Amino acid sequence: MYNNTSNLEEAAFFSQLMHSCSVLQLLRQVLMHSHHAIVITTADHAKGYPIVYANKVFCQHTGYELAELVGQSPRILQGSGSNHKVIAKITPALKQSGYFYGSSINYRKDGSAYPVEWNISEIRNEEDEVTHYISMQKDLTNLKRIAEQIKDTNELFKRFYAIQAQENENKAELNKQVVETIKTNEKIYSGNLRSSDNVELFEEAFFDFSPGEMGALGNKMQKSPVSADQFWQESPIAQDDLISLTESIKELDAEIGLAEALNNQTNYQTIAKYMKEVANCLYFCVEFNDGALIIDEVANTLSKLESTENVPTEMLAMFNRDISDWVDSVFVVKNAENIFLGEDNTIAAGNQLLALLK
Repeated sequence: MYNNTSNLEEAAFFSQLMHSCSVLQLLRQVLMHSHHAIVITTADHAKGYPIVYANKVFCQHTGYELAELVGQSPRILQGSGSNHKVIAKITPALKQSGYFYGSSINYRKDGSAYPVEWNISEIRNEEDEVTHYISMQKDLTNLKRIAEQIKDTNELFKRFYAIQAQENENKAELNKQVVETIKTNEKIYSGNLRSSDNVELFEEAFFDFSPGEMGALGNKMQKSPVSADQFWQESPIAQDDLISLTESIKELDAEIGLAEALNNQTNYQTIAKYMKEVANCLYFCVEFNDGALIIDEVANTLSKLESTENVPTEMLAMFNRDISDWVDSVFVVKNAENIFLGEDNTIAAGNQLLALLK
């Protein structure tokens, strides 16, 4: 009923509109004056969807003249850094629903790369046959620049906070707010927090266009194996911070033990509190941001539970043991051959736990 009414309303609207101008004139005005890059192709998949029209904005984005584009497949805009996983989904999606949305890296005529977001919709004739596809595209270069600025600003805030926290212990609440804001920003870039529900968003939106340098995370630190001995030679932790970390771990161990015997919301709120303290201690060791963010995310999820009836306490205890073993091998016994191995185990256990909690 709704679709029929909607179709009738649209038909009436266009009928009235056609009294003022022709269909051809209307289409010409829309295409020529749009602020978006627009390209129209045939529906011929076998020939690579040849281009039949591209507006001025599209030509400006790509560096090609219209005459150079007509008859060519949009594949001429692809290159080594294009997200071919996303591109491979286009034809199946168009056949199934007549629509596709995604993002990738395009290449201009001069060979320079730029991030782009696009949507594609089918065009049908009066016999209801798909004859063409129209795509609206958006250059995301500026959006990528903003993302990189957020990341750089976040790193600056972290360094600033580390200094201020030591000098202004009486500003605890303000410091707490700053830390939470920093961590929220950082989670945008944490691949370890991408659940099965949002992984496609991050793959297909402006984050992570490809593994290459054009991705928003292209310069993310690669973690080579580092022993505990090397870590302590290069990155000693202040004694006060070390005490805070180990004490928080002890409190967390005790609360997890109670959780295995009791099941009440107050207990899980306390567990979340100590987990956040552990996460905060680890977070300002730049090497351990990923592990700290996972612990923090578990803490946030626990603190927001409306019901604790189905909390997997065994998984929670296993997660806590992974944290304890990791912290012990790096900060207490200092016998870890690779300080990131314990972090990897913590991340894996944390993701499993989050999947069960959410």
